[in-house]
Amino acid sequence: MHTTEALARELGVAPSRESGQHFLVDKKILARIVKTASVKKGENILEIGPGFGALTSELIQKGANVVAVEFDRKLARHLSGELKDSKARIVQGDILSFSNQAISGWFGSKSYRVVANIPYHITGKIIKKFVSSELPKPASLVLLVQREVAERVVAKPGHLSLLALSVQLYAEPSIAFEVPKESFWPIPEVDSALLAIDDVQEKPRTPPQSPPWQGGEAERFWQIVRIGFSSPRKQLRNNLAAGLSLPQDVIKKALKQSNLPETSRAQELSILDWIAFIRALEKK
Repeated sequence: MHTTEALARELGVAPSRESGQHFLVDKKILARIVKTASVKKGENILEIGPGFGALTSELIQKGANVVAVEFDRKLARHLSGELKDSKARIVQGDILSFSNQAISGWFGSKSYRVVANIPYHITGKIIKKFVSSELPKPASLVLLVQREVAERVVAKPGHLSLLALSVQLYAEPSIAFEVPKESFWPIPEVDSALLAIDDVQEKPRTPPQSPPWQGGEAERFWQIVRIGFSSPRKQLRNNLAAGLSLPQDVIKKALKQSNLPETSRAQELSILDWIAFIRALEKK
């Protein structure tokens, strides 16, 4: 029996497949994650879903100040005992229930980064929370996620999604390496990938020589983008005409001013296209 499996039985912990609970057991992959994250002595690291503490231990060995948030009470209690003599702090609870302000406070309101093997079922919510939603934000994130999700995040125009836009508008995402499903216990149905999200900005990025975002403009941007993606198979002008109650001619004019075809679909536009189009649309 695998060591992790034996420990799970000893603690009475049953991994939840519905929650996407899969524990990384490949030590070589653990080492690669820490190396890719370039963890340095004394820096602040937030780990989400530490499980049995395999990655936590690697981070501690590098001298990082670790705060690990674990939802499972039994695992949190176990980790608190195992790591009581280390600098790590174990917090029991749902990471999504803590404000970013509170999380920042755990590190004395100093800069921190996220390094984690996150539960599959809350991947999108975690990415939104730390990259495009709340303040203050981490400087970067290194996340072990489903390979399909990682590919969606780094997608190029033609295959863009709302998730990709929400990351790429604020940061620079890339896939560091892929991780076979056999590296986990229990073995999931799909492979994973290490997603690096670097240079996270507090405000949406703008094209060079473009006016900065004005008050309320970012909120309006996301309102229009969400409507644009509401029916990805439909042309953008049809989605927006229905969702914004605008005449087709107004939308066509904005598309033309942005050098975009009238037949454009949401996933075909780049971030720069979206910014130019929405600013043209708002001028009407």
